[in-house]
Amino acid sequence: MDLELRHLRILLAIAEAGSLTRAAAALMLSQPAMTTQLRRIEASFGRPLFERSARGVVPTRAGELVISHARSAVTSADRIRSYRLRSADGPEPVTVGGSSGPILSHLTLHLPAALSNPVSFVQFASTGEAMDQVGNRSIDAACLVDLDGFGTTPADGVAVDVIGLEPVVVILPAGHPLAGEGRIDLADLADETWLLPPNDPGCDDYGALVDACAAAGFVPRLSPHRIGDLSILCDLVAQGVGLTLAQGSARAREGVAMRRLTGDPLLGRHLLALHRESPLFGARPLLLGLVRDAFEARCVTSG
Repeated sequence: MDLELRHLRILLAIAEAGSLTRAAAALMLSQPAMTTQLRRIEASFGRPLFERSARGVVPTRAGELVISHARSAVTSADRIRSYRLRSADGPEPVTVGGSSGPILSHLTLHLPAALSNPVSFVQFASTGEAMDQVGNRSIDAACLVDLDGFGTTPADGVAVDVIGLEPVVVILPAGHPLAGEGRIDLADLADETWLLPPNDPGCDDYGALVDACAAAGFVPRLSPHRIGDLSILCDLVAQGVGLTLAQGSARAREGVAMRRLTGDPLLGRHLLALHRESPLFGARPLLLGLVRDAFEARCVTSG
């Protein structure tokens, strides 16, 4: 196997975390995938690079040497990428995508003034579509939202940062008996019908709802409708067709109430996905700062 930069990043993540589990979480990989990658890397060297124990992992002597060179190589590569790629006509244009919401609108207002690159923005209907577009370099970066524990694994070459967690709220008719409560126990909604968005390969809304309801002691009854537009969903909720879910930062509509669930059993993850080969990768700290500013200013945090 030919070593690539991503393999060196895996070694550095393991060495820094001292644990395959923590390193996998930092790189947004499953532990089996991380273990398989490490096994292949070690096989390419013909010797173990880490010693395993109940407390975690530590580099072997060979591992320390490899990690030292890997750190130098990754640092050099990051410096190279920090230089903005320029075409004959000036800075290379970049495209940022995402779903509707406060973070994408914040970037639309503030990112063009912070970069010399021409910036365009595109909105996607689903997290999976946006993640795929970043993965195949059709766009450079995307602001995404999935559900904690029910997202998708990013493609090779895509760096994903978790910006923050936001509680998912339930939307119910304004006249619902529980609409006046500060928080609602999910178990008290066992007899309701649920409206969900269309299937999204980047975020398993159905699996997340079923899992949360199972913990509350019931199986949710689902409407046959699959609608992604929150305005339409709120209209249906107001008319008594069913209940739905939304991020806490969603704007309330007339005729409905938005309430947090007791214990926040469902959490949305706000993510920034950025391709490592994009000219934007050198501006990653800038992007993260803008996205975090938007999240902290306009999103409801868990707690």
